[in-house]
Amino acid sequence: MLSKSIRKSIVAFSCVLALGTSTSVMATAHTEVSASAIQIQSYGNVGPVLFYTGSVCSNQHLNLDPIADVDTQKLLWAAVLSAKATGSKVGFDYDFNADNCIIRSFSVNPN
Repeated sequence: MLSKSIRKSIVAFSCVLALGTSTSVMATAHTEVSASAIQIQSYGNVGPVLFYTGSVCSNQHLNLDPIADVDTQKLLWAAVLSAKATGSKVGFDYDFNADNCIIRSFSVNPN
């Protein structure tokens, strides 16, 4: 009888722990910022990093997914630079976990 209640307690604790872990792994957020505030940089073979985007990460930075293809990287560069040239805003949907903010989608929005 005692071993059955211990098993139930362990299973219940494992379920609570799994639920807590799964909800804290990644959260999704949205930000929209004037393109003139964004600083975009690329470090060698690494995709572009955007700073001052209003994200919850340090320096308000955003990164593309490490598996993003070169065309997506070029599209991000083009979107941010064209938004800067036209004075538009850029919108980002991103996932974050601690200080890791990964862009899932982006768009150029008119003023």
